[in-house]
Amino acid sequence: MRKFSVIFLIVCLIFVNLIIKNTVSFYTEKYNIFVSRLPLEKFFVIDSIGFILGLRKFISDIAWIQLLQYYGGPPPEEPYHKEDIYEHMSKIQPGKYKRFIDYCKRVTILDPLYSFAYFYGVGALAWNLERPDEALKLVEFGLNNLEFQKNTPDSDYWELVKYQQAISYKLGGKYLEMVDKLKEIVDGGKAPNMVKAILANMYKKYGEYVQALLIWEELLLSGDPEYVERAKIQIVQIKNLLRTKYEKNSPSTKRNF
Repeated sequence: MRKFSVIFLIVCLIFVNLIIKNTVSFYTEKYNIFVSRLPLEKFFVIDSIGFILGLRKFISDIAWIQLLQYYGGPPPEEPYHKEDIYEHMSKIQPGKYKRFIDYCKRVTILDPLYSFAYFYGVGALAWNLERPDEALKLVEFGLNNLEFQKNTPDSDYWELVKYQQAISYKLGGKYLEMVDKLKEIVDGGKAPNMVKAILANMYKKYGEYVQALLIWEELLLSGDPEYVERAKIQIVQIKNLLRTKYEKNSPSTKRNF
């Protein structure tokens, strides 16, 4: 506790020193723009300190962890129920985690090049939280920040465009095209495990059990604690579905999966 107090005092002294020595520069237009974009008031102090001390990337890493804590726990809108804290991250939960986009924007305002935060946030908003309009807003936010990559074909800018296209297919009711675009995203190698799980669930829904099984097996081998246990369950379920499908088509033959 004493160590924390000393560290906090040092940070405060640095902060005050900067204000005293740089009164004019402290209120520069650049800082004011940064502050005006911050979406979460309760993190204003730490985010401002990160800007002033040139530690935006470091604070963005902290913001990313706080985003995962927010989305990894039970919805703030509901009372807590004991359950696997990660299980909901593969489920559709419309109307939940209302400030999720603000957490995503906070990360990317601090570090505009944090591409993984765009991919993760857009995937969750579009398919788990069923707020595709918000997902498109986050896409536009990311495209503006990554516009300098526009001339590079395999850049994160164009990867984000793929998410934009997939969401457009979703809104237009073109679900097969949406699944194909999500497959392209996953095959590109930059997709978060959550997006892989979303695609696996879609394959399962449309009876593409082999494709779904391959993704869940990959997630199992990834060792990601958010998906290992769920992958085990899904693999058993999908193998049973495959067995039933095979035996129905070939009643005289049994096959082990």
